[in-house]
Amino acid sequence: MKVREHGVAVQRWRKRRGLTQRELAFLVKKSQTTIYLIESGQLITISEPLALEIARRLDVPWEELFELRESSRGAAVTNGGHIAARATA
Repeated sequence: MKVREHGVAVQRWRKRRGLTQRELAFLVKKSQTTIYLIESGQLITISEPLALEIARRLDVPWEELFELRESSRGAAVTNGGHIAARATA
């Protein structure tokens, strides 16, 4: 999923909830560096499970923090890769 507002929304909601980057990282089982990279706009896309967990822990609808990637071509390639990997395993 694509991070909205270059991570500013995540940072804003994290601070509203009174959490540090380290505390949010602990809650979503990621490193503080990951949260920093999201909030600083250096990590512009993240996995759907991570996006949903961040939104859940901040008690914010995920649409306020993230958006689905618009490229259907990229999704098709990813899905195809997973299917092929399962077929050969």
